[in-house]
Amino acid sequence: MAEEMNIGQLDENLILKILSLVPIKTAVSTSVLSKEWQSRWKSVPKLKFNSEDYQSEHQTFSETVYKSLLSYEAEVLDSFHLSFGSDKPDAVDVVNWIKTAFALHLRTLVLEFLIYPYEVDEFIFTSSLCTCDTLVTLKLGSLILVDIPAPGSMKSLKTLHLIHAFYTNDESICNLLSGCPRLEELVVERSCEHSVKFFTIKVPSLQRLRIYDDNDEDEFVGYVIDTPYLKYLEIGYLGCPQFSLNAPGLVAAYIGRVSNVISESLVSVRRLALNVSTSMTIYPPTGCIFYQLVYLQIYTHEPGWYDLLTWMLEHSPKLQVLKLVGKYRINPDYHVLGWEWNKPKSVPECLLSHLETFVWRRYDWKGEKEEEVATYLLKNARGLKNATFSTGPIEPGQLDKLKQRRRTRKKLDGVLKASNTCHLVFKFE
Repeated sequence: MAEEMNIGQLDENLILKILSLVPIKTAVSTSVLSKEWQSRWKSVPKLKFNSEDYQSEHQTFSETVYKSLLSYEAEVLDSFHLSFGSDKPDAVDVVNWIKTAFALHLRTLVLEFLIYPYEVDEFIFTSSLCTCDTLVTLKLGSLILVDIPAPGSMKSLKTLHLIHAFYTNDESICNLLSGCPRLEELVVERSCEHSVKFFTIKVPSLQRLRIYDDNDEDEFVGYVIDTPYLKYLEIGYLGCPQFSLNAPGLVAAYIGRVSNVISESLVSVRRLALNVSTSMTIYPPTGCIFYQLVYLQIYTHEPGWYDLLTWMLEHSPKLQVLKLVGKYRINPDYHVLGWEWNKPKSVPECLLSHLETFVWRRYDWKGEKEEEVATYLLKNARGLKNATFSTGPIEPGQLDKLKQRRRTRKKLDGVLKASNTCHLVFKFE
């Protein structure tokens, strides 16, 4: 029989990590186990407090937070996480807690409100809280008002998440970012807001940027992004009329649900994923070629994606991997009529010499246009090594669908391919 191990026999650092995963109240309760456990909870690397989950007959939520911070004994506090529900503390207390955590050489601060409705100024994040030189990660959640009239100083900050925060004006955004000279990752999620006209992101050190913004208020004009060392860009949604991007060092990008996305700053990317409608897309000036692009992924959700495919094939001479991603439909028999594909006027250079891998996920076996695109690529990609078509599983009793799939497979298998070494694969996901 294997010998049972007491938790007290574990490595001290492992014990502290385990204690940091349980509610602080539970961690404190371990102090009665033995003399050596009396102070262990005072050195847990992460302190997380949620006012909504807190229940105690002996002390208030505020008293518990204060006691935990004042009793802390480790030299560095790795993470301080505050979540507030309907039972929210006084804003002055929250500021004092954060400043106390800063004095403990805090590395990560997470601040969020979880329950609606709240007033926008439920908590104001001011310049006085932008003064921690040890802070590496800052995450501000819903309904926090960022009001920073002067630049702060967060010299070590590398990760900043602004999730549905609000801002007093454009200047507060600029002052927040200018106080982070080493910032590498920025996440911005926004919705309704009336006080910002331009969301300016001018951060020379930034390497990763993610934006999801469905703000369609008339007051908001758009984004101005100046990030010369940006490597990765992800835009999940953007409803504003203007989008200016200067990112000459960009390597990879995901662009979804945006209008003027195919900007000149994207031509340097090696990997690009596009989930946009051609009716919304504004293409860059003539002469913009994606010389570095080797991987392209296009989502086939919107009418007209064929034209986007044509344009990208014509302007990506070194493309090696092409991936098309379809959509699972509630009604698989639904098809949009009237789509016309404008094929390339001549076979694109990438098909003649570079494309080696073609993948089509969730391929529509009934789609005539899909078959037309697939056939064209197989007929013209001279260096193609692998072509994979996948679809959702066919349920028992769906014999007609199985027959349709077999007919389409036979057609594609019988296409006279430009590549003699092409390996054709059909599979279910």
